[in-house]
This record gives sequence, structure tokens and C-alpha cells, in this order.
Amino acid sequence: MNIKIDKPLYINEKGKRDNNEDCIFPFPNQATENDKLFLVCDGVGGLEKGEVASNLACTSFAEYFANNKISISNEIEILNAFNYVQQKFDEHIAKEPSTKGFGTTLTLLHKHENGCTVSHCGDSRVYQIRDNQIIFKTTDHTAVNDLLKQGIITLEEAAAQSKTSRITRAIQGNTVQRTKPDIQIITDIQKDDYFVLCSDGVHGCLTDSDFTDILSANQPDNEKLETIKILCEANSNDNFSLYLLRVQEIELEKDDTVFDSIFNFAKKLF
Repeated sequence: MNIKIDKPLYINEKGKRDNNEDCIFPFPNQATENDKLFLVCDGVGGLEKGEVASNLACTSFAEYFANNKISISNEIEILNAFNYVQQKFDEHIAKEPSTKGFGTTLTLLHKHENGCTVSHCGDSRVYQIRDNQIIFKTTDHTAVNDLLKQGIITLEEAAAQSKTSRITRAIQGNTVQRTKPDIQIITDIQKDDYFVLCSDGVHGCLTDSDFTDILSANQPDNEKLETIKILCEANSNDNFSLYLLRVQEIELEKDDTVFDSIFNFAKKLF
């Protein structure tokens, strides 16, 4: 399949913080509808080191995909890319020991002919929204979610603690913390689906209902983006960054078209 998207829209703001430790790729004002790789990273570490970490992650992932000419990404390719980025962090720490301990979350979406590969690490998120419903959302890597999965706390208790929970996974280099991202390959993609990649400065201000209500509104996408930005400016004490990708159309390859015709014919029979 050929997944065509509208021109990507983004937010990348420092908000009420002194500096912006979020980084997005393609970098601000550079994304086009022909881009296939999108990243939103939220740096941690303080003293501007978080900013260095998120930028290093975005740059290194983009470098790996370009150098290895990744056209279709699977779990192995993403894990190889992730390890490459971890190695880049190790190299940076070796040259500048004062940066040891810096890190970043990751959200990644790679669009290709088999669908969209989504990967994340930390508490930045990826959403897929269709017809006023969230049909896919990543699960934050946080201490609260770990307790929830173990049945130690309830869903209500987790919701109350979510804004203060520490993250349990981040890109920091293998010499600091060996970790891995979650990876999904999404093949159920339809025209007018939205993909949202965002830092916690965004999803900490918007509920799931906020996302679906805003994106299902009868208004241009740039106005929807502005609504999200206004909510973040009013309610976030953090940096806030986002990529908003809308599927313009799905072009099926010849083999896909034949299969689709057979499938539809079979449905009529049964």
C-alpha cells in the first residue's frame, strides 16, 4: 500500500520552561508530505542536557535510516536502529562525561508500503484516531503503569498518580541503562485517520476525549492544531511538542487490489 498524508503539522514549544528539551524530526519547518520518518523526543537530565539528548536521538535515528536505506521497517530494523542510537549516546558520554545520566523518551513512526511501524520508549505517546475513536495508543513506561499491570493499584489510583510518576525506560546509552522500545506494526490504516506523536507536555493536558473531540471537529486541521496549542499553553508547565499526521488516501498496490476484490466477493457469498 502507498499511504499518502497531508502536509504534517507540528508543535514544538518550550511553554513555561526556561529552555526546550523536546526535539522533533523532521526538524521544525522541514517536514513535507513526502517524509516517511517522524520522531518526537522529550529530553531529561536538566542543565540543558535534556535538550542535547533529545536532539542526539532524533539526529541518530534519522542518520541510521538514511545510511541503511531503510524502506520497510520491521522489529529487527527498529531494534538495530535503537541500539545504534544507544551507541551514539555512549560515544557522546565518553567525550563529555558530564552528560552521563542525560536521556530522552522516544516516539517514532515510520510509514512504508506494509503499513506504519510505531515505536516508543518512556512516556511520550503515539495515538491513532479514527471517527472520534482512539483505535491505538501506546502505553507509557512509568512506575505507575508497572504497578497497574501487577494489580497492585487500581485504574483510578493510577490515573491520580500518572502526572507525577517517574518513567522506567529512556534512551541513555548502554553504559548507563540497557533498555528496549516497544514496537508495533500497524496495518489497519484508513483515509482520514490521524496519527499523533506527542510529549507528555501535550497528553498531560488533554484527555482521550479531548483528542477525539478536537480531531473530529468540522474545521481545518491547522485550527485543530491551534486548539491543542491553546490548551497546552494554558495548562502545561512543561515543554510541549507534537506531530499531527492525517492520512490523505491509501493507494493499493496491484496485488493488494486483487486480494481486496477476492475478499469482498467472498463476503458477499457468505
